[in-house]
Amino acid sequence: MSNDKKSKLNMRFVFVHITFWGFIIGFPLLYMLIGGKVDTVNFENRNLAEKPALTAETISVFPLEYEAYYNDNFPFRSKLITLNSRISYQILGEGVGATIVGKDGWLFYNGDAIANGTDIAQFKGVDRFTDEELRQAAESLEATKAWCDEHGCEFVLFIAPNKERVYGEYMPEQYRTYRQGETCNTDQLIEYLRENTDIRIVWAYEDMEEYRTGHPDEPMYYHLDTHWNYLGGYIGSRALLRELGIEMPPADEMDMEKVVRYPTWGDLTMLMNLGASDLFSDTDYVFHGYPVEGMQIISDDVNGIVGYMNPGRDSRDVVIYRDSFCNIMRYFLGEHFNTIRMVPKEYWDPSILEEDAPDVLVFELTERFVDMLVDEHIQP
Repeated sequence: MSNDKKSKLNMRFVFVHITFWGFIIGFPLLYMLIGGKVDTVNFENRNLAEKPALTAETISVFPLEYEAYYNDNFPFRSKLITLNSRISYQILGEGVGATIVGKDGWLFYNGDAIANGTDIAQFKGVDRFTDEELRQAAESLEATKAWCDEHGCEFVLFIAPNKERVYGEYMPEQYRTYRQGETCNTDQLIEYLRENTDIRIVWAYEDMEEYRTGHPDEPMYYHLDTHWNYLGGYIGSRALLRELGIEMPPADEMDMEKVVRYPTWGDLTMLMNLGASDLFSDTDYVFHGYPVEGMQIISDDVNGIVGYMNPGRDSRDVVIYRDSFCNIMRYFLGEHFNTIRMVPKEYWDPSILEEDAPDVLVFELTERFVDMLVDEHIQP
């Protein structure tokens, strides 16, 4: 090899080493200088590892804990992850983790990817109940209804549809291609309960499809979130209230205004690590007049128990065993009853029913969690 070639190789070797070590050393130094001015908000929809304390008791686990802390708090980590996610979403059209990028930028939740939900298997029509599971689910719900009957309480099962059920045409083709059937465990359960029990069921999908037929350009779910928006929440609330004997005007007769939002809080936006940006807009609606005058807020923590009073309206007291789909429903429901409490699973204690002695008990859940009905018991 000639001396010139050796010299060039040596120069390249030196350049690579200088660049590498300059990055390793310079990056943290740069962060020390300007890190306080950089957005470090956690958009990952999980808790980052905290800095561990080195003590005699923790010395054996300290290296692993500190490694986890450093990996979660690497300089500019949030910015680099967001950059990678935006490239995946905007340029490659690919999801990250438990997200699926659909048509026209719609995001969907892939619960199958993290074993927390069965929505994609439901969409494909491969998630099915056995006959024994249907019988068990029915028995569990009938036990709750029997308790309610004994205590003079109405019982209603309310199911909110998965986003991809309502907007399946925006799912990627590979998921539509492998669909094995138009029905899944949800459809099985609803049909079985209606044919074999007297459980009162509100399947919000039916009202949403009816509304969508006449209003195809008014989305009822967020593009960047698994949940329905305020329009979807109103339609679901109206369906539930109708089952309870209370009539609300159709959504298109309400004082409703379509608005554009730039979400930073959407669950799929956070799972995708897209961060805060005006690049990603979503459609929502403002229903003017809510919360209504006269409705008293007992608690409005959407991550916990929410409760409202409106004396002088319907005299019934209501308890809802709920998930996050109730967050948007809360004002629409809260205006109508003497009291209403909406309790998430994490805060549920069956003694609530004995203490509150409700006139109505609603078991509300999202479609992707219907399998919990096989062995979920909420009565004392």
